Amino acid sequence: MKLLQLSPQFPFPLSDGGKISIVNMTRALVQQGCEVDVLCLSKHLPSKELIDEFRLYTGAHCTCITHDTSNSPIAILRSLFDLKNPLYMRKHRSTNYEIALINLIREQTYDGILCDHTAMAEYGLKASHMSHIPVVLRMHNIEHIIWERYADRFSSLDPRKVFILSQARKLKQKEIEYASLMQHCAMITEQDVDILHEYNQLIKATYVPVGIDTKKFYPKERIQTAPHTLIHATTYDWVHNVEAIDWFISEVMPTIHKEYAAELHLLGKHMPDRYQTMKDIGIIGKGFVENMNDMLNNASIYIAPLFVGAGIRIKILEAMSAGLPVIASKISAEGIKANREDGLIVCNDATEFIREISYLIQNPVQARLLGEKARSFILQHHSWERSAERMKELFQR
Repeated sequence: MKLLQLSPQFPFPLSDGGKISIVNMTRALVQQGCEVDVLCLSKHLPSKELIDEFRLYTGAHCTCITHDTSNSPIAILRSLFDLKNPLYMRKHRSTNYEIALINLIREQTYDGILCDHTAMAEYGLKASHMSHIPVVLRMHNIEHIIWERYADRFSSLDPRKVFILSQARKLKQKEIEYASLMQHCAMITEQDVDILHEYNQLIKATYVPVGIDTKKFYPKERIQTAPHTLIHATTYDWVHNVEAIDWFISEVMPTIHKEYAAELHLLGKHMPDRYQTMKDIGIIGKGFVENMNDMLNNASIYIAPLFVGAGIRIKILEAMSAGLPVIASKISAEGIKANREDGLIVCNDATEFIREISYLIQNPVQARLLGEKARSFILQHHSWERSAERMKELFQR
């Protein structure tokens, strides 16, 4: 089976959850015997060395088309006067990408087209109509829900709320339209399947969970961890991730740092400089690290506050795979079919975060036991091999 995968970004190196989810599906499909060509948008053309690394890691061929998908002031202004097309869709439109896609369809024979994210749905549908190739939309989240939740954070008098809600409405219409036109939608959470069916019962949607590389993220033997060491990993380019960490530092850290000398180790690219100047309140800003598994194994609790988002948090699954209990906000834990007995503890406010963190700090044996259960949950429910099998079956149908 030969597949064409359409991606809104060059998904390498594996620096954030979105890239991890895209590239590991590519790799798993190749391991299932598929031949995969990836056509992606990229703000800057990746180096030949990086493209070669991608090919070596996945076994797939990749073509990148340069295009800036940032929310520039001009793009935002133009979206104000477009009554049908939301900014999210407009900013991913590229004439050069469309030309490259048409050329690939004419030159190669594909058995299926896989669109990663709603942003690539327009391209997939055009190519499918041109060539009668079945197209599957892999929705990593339902995008308009993120916009709706973002709008909720502003007062009714704030003009930003009006703009964001108008974008959410237009995006919702487009997502329902595109999902209805697809041969199939592959959703990464069961909740997202239900949401699509609420909009239109005729939409063909299936739960295809993301997987985790359990050989890369695993608990090490005989490692000694301090019970008061917390850890969090994210990409700091997305404003909502930074807002969530700032909230945690302001509302939770003062109490647990004072009571237990707790430390919060922050990992990830493009970390704000201010996090490296907060050691006096227990914030240890490490930024990007080569081996995240080592860092996870040196901690005792993974924390995941987030208040705007949708889909699923890959970093939570990686932490669970490494044998850490996770304490998360409701939105951060969304889409993960685990509960407290599986090592995932959900909190609604600062008081609950403080209570649950305090309990695990005071009961390190229980924390380690919950981490073991978290690892077992990942092994049972989040295998890339199983996910790729399901995806391949969709195209075979």
